[in-house]
Amino acid sequence: MAKRANGEGTIYFDEKKQSYRAMLVTPAGKRMTKSSKDESIVKDWLNEQRLLIGRNQHVEPSALTLYQWLVTFVETYAKPKVRQRTYERYESLISHTEMLWHIPIQKVMPTHLQTLYNSMQEEGFSGETTKKVHQLLNSAFHRAQINKYLQSNPAELVDTPKVIRKEIEIFTPKEVELILDQAKSSKHYPFLVLAFTSGMRLGELLGLRWQDIDMKNNQISVNQNLQVSNKAGIIFEPPKTKNSKRKITVPIQTISALKEHKKLWSKSKLKNPDAPYPDLVFVTSKHTPLLPQNFLRRFWKRVQIDVEFNLNKFEAKPMSIKQKLDDILNDCRKQKGWQQFTRRNFHVIRHTYATTLLAAGVPIIDVSRSLGHARVSTTLDIYGHAIPENKQIIADKIANAFLN
Repeated sequence: MAKRANGEGTIYFDEKKQSYRAMLVTPAGKRMTKSSKDESIVKDWLNEQRLLIGRNQHVEPSALTLYQWLVTFVETYAKPKVRQRTYERYESLISHTEMLWHIPIQKVMPTHLQTLYNSMQEEGFSGETTKKVHQLLNSAFHRAQINKYLQSNPAELVDTPKVIRKEIEIFTPKEVELILDQAKSSKHYPFLVLAFTSGMRLGELLGLRWQDIDMKNNQISVNQNLQVSNKAGIIFEPPKTKNSKRKITVPIQTISALKEHKKLWSKSKLKNPDAPYPDLVFVTSKHTPLLPQNFLRRFWKRVQIDVEFNLNKFEAKPMSIKQKLDDILNDCRKQKGWQQFTRRNFHVIRHTYATTLLAAGVPIIDVSRSLGHARVSTTLDIYGHAIPENKQIIADKIANAFLN
């Protein structure tokens, strides 16, 4: 009797276990088996495997775990295509999947993924983080399909985690006035004026160079971002999308503040002729790049606390300045009539810029371009509530068109 070829398979009855068993040797020489009390089940399984082999859709058995594949996917397929910070974010996202690391990727089921997402939600992770974990898993499983490690992608059978967008915070005109007033005595005043009048992201401001500023035409060109990587340190990256690389027209007052800043900058530069980044607009006293965490911790936090004092007409005692900033605030908030000015992250300036323009009637497409959004729909999703309603104008326009 001729020997059966790989991929042909056979079925026999296992007397010891009193069950039917199908056996198949794959084209790569690996043995696959399927057993059941029901003969039709093993027959169907064997026919399915034969069909997959015939169509070149067969997946070889593998013990490759989810953790092993995610690391391989990120290092081999994602890292060459993404920015350094995105690569590091992927590494962080992998850590969130630890409860599934031990499972072979061929045995990961949609229920495993749903359990992971539910667990993340219970642990207090944001919907945005859970969604990013899902997107990473989906991409990794899709590549596993292409590489013929999987027949199907379990992530496609799980709903994408919902992201509940929080209502954006903005500064009131009075708060903006106080912030800028508190910053006037600081070297960072031009930085804040530019932030409020351009809507630029923090990294874009920190990466700004003098050649990006057109003093004559009051324009700022956004050409690079300053980012800090855990592994690579300071890095300068081009804007993420083609729309992020843009020109923003700013008020003449902003240009005036930048001109004054350049005078002081030039004097400081003479003391640091060997500065590694000679063209950066906003730098430290030693002409090194101004790092985001240092700016936010040492200056932005202090300014906002000063604003809180002014809003509440409170002045800390001289000796209390020695206390930690949070201790000072806690003492203040115990006082009768204290109205808390919630300390907000720097991105609130960008929100304030956008909502101010939209409330003033600036077309949303122009605001979107100024913000550098990839799509106008992004701007609409975030700031649509700030667009004034024009119900009466609509009624008047349609009446003029049809009823006159």
